[in-house]
Amino acid sequence: MGESLKSISGFYSCWYNRLQGVLYLLAFLAFGIGDTITSIWMIEQRGIVREGNFFVQYVIINYGASEFIWIKILVTIVLLFMPFFILKEAAYWILNGYLFSFIVAGILGMILNIQASRNEQLLLSPEQVIFLFIGLVLILTNVGEEIDKRTNPKIRPNIVCLLNDVSTILVTIINTFKKRE
Repeated sequence: MGESLKSISGFYSCWYNRLQGVLYLLAFLAFGIGDTITSIWMIEQRGIVREGNFFVQYVIINYGASEFIWIKILVTIVLLFMPFFILKEAAYWILNGYLFSFIVAGILGMILNIQASRNEQLLLSPEQVIFLFIGLVLILTNVGEEIDKRTNPKIRPNIVCLLNDVSTILVTIINTFKKRE
């Protein structure tokens, strides 16, 4: 009858891993892809001087937009997976708070880039967005740490859930073809 959230073994189901996978995807799309695309678009519309990030200005002036795209994607991947190398134990809610911070920062970055490209007044200054991002990381990871301490979630390894999902999909495909015969 469907997968319960907590199994007999005490481990939570793979739905927790799937939720975190969605957060990773959203963080990558907002912070990595969306902010990058809107930055390039804004620079094409209004020029490099409208870019509020001096590092981005330097990279684009000296190496070009295509190198900036690759650098931004690589930096985003490193930043999103960095907690796996830093945290020694499972920290489910800490990671969720960390990822949510990147989603918010990416969305705000896209909004500011679009507003700047249209020569509109900015919702927030780039400095305010950076301050908000750092504040969110600090607050949400601390809240996540408290939740992790109190609930002590036993999350399955991501590879186990991935293999389970792949096998379920393959079995469904095979059964669909068997029914057609």
